[in-house]
Amino acid sequence: MAMALVAGLEDLDQVMLAMSPGSSATSTAPAAAAAPAAAGGGSSKDDEAAAAAADLRRGSWTVDEDILLVNYIAAHGEGRWNSLARSAGLKRTGKSCRLRWLNYLRPDVRRGNITAKELLLILDLHSRWGNRWSKIAQHLPGRTDNEIKNYWRTRVQKHARHLRCDVKSASFRHVVRHVWMPRLRERVQADAGYGGIQAPPAAPLAVQAAPATTTASAPPACYNYYGSQYHSEPASQQARWR
Repeated sequence: MAMALVAGLEDLDQVMLAMSPGSSATSTAPAAAAAPAAAGGGSSKDDEAAAAAADLRRGSWTVDEDILLVNYIAAHGEGRWNSLARSAGLKRTGKSCRLRWLNYLRPDVRRGNITAKELLLILDLHSRWGNRWSKIAQHLPGRTDNEIKNYWRTRVQKHARHLRCDVKSASFRHVVRHVWMPRLRERVQADAGYGGIQAPPAAPLAVQAAPATTTASAPPACYNYYGSQYHSEPASQQARWR
């Protein structure tokens, strides 16, 4: 009987010790309860961000979206594009709004094909700065860096492929500097003589021997191909270099 009483008292002491404020059992319980709550709060924010991203529109812009963007910028000016998109009521990313405005909706964006004068300037600036499209675009009012880059990668590289040489090669750079650009200058001067109206295509040129200094310094691959083929082509094909 006495032994049973002693055992009961020991059990009671252990229970009281567990319920004391400094015990590990009582201190870990609230932390364990708080952990799921914290995890739940983080997942809630993630869910909200995922829902907002899923609600964004993608693809082509509509006329109504263009009107919203133009009217908002006209009233408030350009700003931080992410906040601008929300304030304007557009379900688009800030990057999408920025590109739409800069490349299509700005009042000073220039439409139409690249002119001979613009192409001459692009070739000249690219020979100095390479693929620094933004810097090149600063010297062509109304043209965007994206438009100039696309023009270079389609039209100019197409000419390089036609000459069977790499667009980055010294051969192609020589043709651009000593053949293509001089012909563009002739075209620009002819257009100026017609009062800004595009001059009619020039008659086929007679085959002329290249100056000794030019042929000696010209890399053979592109230059010889150009010299042997250009004058035998129809006038419609020659016009692509003008």
